[in-house]
Amino acid sequence: MKKIIIPIFFILVLSFYFINGSDFIIQNQEINAEEVDLFRPLSKDKINELNLESNNFFSVFVKDKKEVILSQKEINEPIAIASLTKLMTAIVALENYSIDELIEISSSSIATYGTAGDLQSKEIMTIRDLLYITLIESSNDGAEALAEKMGRSTFIYKMNEKAGEIEMKNTRFINPSGLDENNEFNLSTAKDLKKMVVYILKNHKIITEILSLSEKELISDSGVKRILKNTNILLEESDAYLWGKTGYTQKANGCLILILNNFSIDNNKGYVINIIAGANDRFNEARKLEQWLKKSFIW
Repeated sequence: MKKIIIPIFFILVLSFYFINGSDFIIQNQEINAEEVDLFRPLSKDKINELNLESNNFFSVFVKDKKEVILSQKEINEPIAIASLTKLMTAIVALENYSIDELIEISSSSIATYGTAGDLQSKEIMTIRDLLYITLIESSNDGAEALAEKMGRSTFIYKMNEKAGEIEMKNTRFINPSGLDENNEFNLSTAKDLKKMVVYILKNHKIITEILSLSEKELISDSGVKRILKNTNILLEESDAYLWGKTGYTQKANGCLILILNNFSIDNNKGYVINIIAGANDRFNEARKLEQWLKKSFIW
């Protein structure tokens, strides 16, 4: 019988990792991927400097119940979140309505600031179609229509209640759209927003499917035809971007949540969640963060 020889040095290195819980740095890039898969992503010897101008950002690798923080800045600072709010609006709608229920769009909904979605008074559409409009084009009218079906104040209460359930401890919603209202605005932190994204990944596949589309043709029950264009222009730039949500108000500046594959050959093993807030150019910040992740870690 042939003896299997395991390099002593490799065993010692692994032992040291388990005992100390420190980063496992691979010097030899030619080591078989299977031998180190459980430890990925791995920091390379020389981490490139990350030059982001955003006030707040958070990059986390999530796989099953494990999370690895890749980079962060002021993730516990309360910030205005603009239309990132609509992710919670979608969650509450999905958990309280049947997706094929019909809604009649009210004049008060379309009186909301903004024209995205081009909703028409008395138009009839399903919850499903309204979610497409609210998420893909970030329609404030769509978000208000979803809330009005239940009663606006009750809907907002449920948004805050759900935030509490998923331990978004520093989050407060005052409306379903994310618009600034005088000196008030929806408030959260990058850390809390990550919790909301993880909840969506586990519980609401339809949100990820909707937000993965760069374009969608839609015909409402009233016969109105629309071609929806996603506000997230990065979807057309790279297959690395799986889905995401944009946001902008004067108070929040540019905001962006992006979910990426993990850059490995088998990209079904976990996700990278990038959250950027307070950015003058949110999309360029996202591009810089993506390149930094590719260069600084072994996937």
